[in-house]
Amino acid sequence: MRGRILSWLASWRLMRWGTALQVVKTGLASGLSWALAQSILQSQRPYFAPLAAILCLQVTVKESVSRGLQRVIGVVAGIVVALVAVRFLGISAWSIGLLVFIAMGIATPLRLGPQGIPQVAISALLVMTVGASVPGYALARILDTILGAMVAVVINALVIPPDFTQYAEQALNALAKAVAEVLRAIRNDLSDGLDPHEANQHLVHARQVDQALHEAKHAIRQAEDGLQWNYLVRHCKQRLRRMRQAIMVLDHSVSQVRGIARTLFVTLRRDDSALGKDFSQDLIHHLTNVFNLMADAIVTYAEVIGGQDQKAAARLDDLLTKARYQRQRLVETSAQLLVHRHSGRFLDIAAVVSDLEKMSEDLSVSAHLLVPLVTVTT
Repeated sequence: MRGRILSWLASWRLMRWGTALQVVKTGLASGLSWALAQSILQSQRPYFAPLAAILCLQVTVKESVSRGLQRVIGVVAGIVVALVAVRFLGISAWSIGLLVFIAMGIATPLRLGPQGIPQVAISALLVMTVGASVPGYALARILDTILGAMVAVVINALVIPPDFTQYAEQALNALAKAVAEVLRAIRNDLSDGLDPHEANQHLVHARQVDQALHEAKHAIRQAEDGLQWNYLVRHCKQRLRRMRQAIMVLDHSVSQVRGIARTLFVTLRRDDSALGKDFSQDLIHHLTNVFNLMADAIVTYAEVIGGQDQKAAARLDDLLTKARYQRQRLVETSAQLLVHRHSGRFLDIAAVVSDLEKMSEDLSVSAHLLVPLVTVTT
């Protein structure tokens, strides 16, 4: 829980910094686009330039490019509609209403999005009412818009370009810690005799980890989007590729931990007794040990992927080796259940061991492929 709180606080600080930076960059892009439009395009009132800069400066460079294209297409479409309307309809209350109707009707099939569609109508309305009697007004507004959109993209890409790699890494670490917390909680209750109510709580807890999984996937997607059209932070591409592969491994781990919690819950609900009271102390000892080792291994795996701790790979190697030994001892000890004709319990333990083995194999293979210095055995 403490790890998740610290991760949330760090993410909150990043978001506050990102918001403040966005405000500064938007102001800079607005002023620069106005100045360039006046000096290069000789526009007296180039308000379309800063307007385009404000609307196009988004969180990522990719979004800025996309919004810029939408803005330019919307303005051009609106101006074309307005020029045709002025020529044949003139300016009146009914013609303005008809103009807006036609402009938005044309914009909808263009799939300009919820913000792009109104821009067509706004551009058409301004050109029809303000620029109808001004020669060259329509062309000037198109050029202003293109300039403003270009300035927004350049400012976003060059002035402290957005990089969400750190946020994605924090979300990945938070997910690993959330999965580990479930295993440690089960281990703690197993030592005292896990009852059906506690097993149900652990199953609910395991299912709630899906939220952390969703947040980590979203953070990685956002970081990947932030790299597109953003050549100053391309060095983060390799780290994000590792995180993309790691999130698949942790996704499997979430499923396997959920499977372990479900197996224990079904076992206790069926037999209506507490684990730890019927099982031998040796079996419970090996089971709690392997849960603890795998919890540490999952957290260490995230550290290996982050690449910040050079000793993490060696720790992961050691943890997975110890976990393998504990699984072997667990299988040997659980064989005594067959002697006492507890075949159902034996199959349940076998299912838990199978999930643990899959988890260990995923962590081992992934760490070896993504970070070749890791040489772990399962």
